[in-house]
Amino acid sequence: MKFIIAILIVIASYINCSAQAFKAGAIAGITGAQIEGDGYGGYNKLGFIGGGFVNTSLSEKLAAQFEIYFINKGSFDAAHPDRGDFDKLSININYIEVPVVLRYKYEKLNFEIGLYIAKLIGTPHLENQNGEIFITRYPFKSFDFGGLIGVSYQINKKFSCNLRSKNSIIPIRDFENSDQQIGIFNQLFSRGWYNVDLNFTVRYHFEK
Repeated sequence: MKFIIAILIVIASYINCSAQAFKAGAIAGITGAQIEGDGYGGYNKLGFIGGGFVNTSLSEKLAAQFEIYFINKGSFDAAHPDRGDFDKLSININYIEVPVVLRYKYEKLNFEIGLYIAKLIGTPHLENQNGEIFITRYPFKSFDFGGLIGVSYQINKKFSCNLRSKNSIIPIRDFENSDQQIGIFNQLFSRGWYNVDLNFTVRYHFEK
C-alpha cells in the first residue's frame, strides 16, 4: 500500500507542477500471460488490466509516458483427458504495475519502448490436477522488473488502442527448473520463473 501511495503522490506532484504540459487518461484491457520456466508454453492465462496514465511531449515526435494500473498475470494449461493428458496447471498472480515508456509518433501510430516495475499484491494462487499447491520453497518475489515494446493507434481525439509485449528481466521466483525449452533468460541463466505477457488495452484521453 505504501508503494501505491508513493506512486500516486509522484503523479499528483507532476500534474500540479505543470498542468499544461501533461495529458492524462484511463486504461482498461486484457492480458494473455505465461510464465517462462514453468514447463508450459502459450499465452493461455487471461487477465484484466485497469488504471491510468500521464504523458508529456519531449519534442514533436517524442513523448514520455508514466502509467500505473492493476494487472493479473500467471500461467494456465488445461487438462485434455480425451488425448490422455491429465496434467493441468493454473497460476494466478496480481500486481500493481508502473511502466515508464518512451514513445515515437508516426502519423496515427505511436511506437514505444520502456521498462516497468510491479508490486506483488496478495499471495499467488497455484493449482494443478491434484488441487491447490502451497509454496514452501522458492517463494515468489515481492517485485517484478522487466522491459516492454509496443505500438498504439490513435482512433480519434478521445480513444486509442495499444498492443504491448512485456518480459521480466529478473526472475519472479528463483526456481530450479528442469524445462529449458522456452525463453532466452532460462536458456542463458537457468535462474527460475519469468513473467511473459501480451497486453491489449483501450485508452481514454481526458484532454479536451
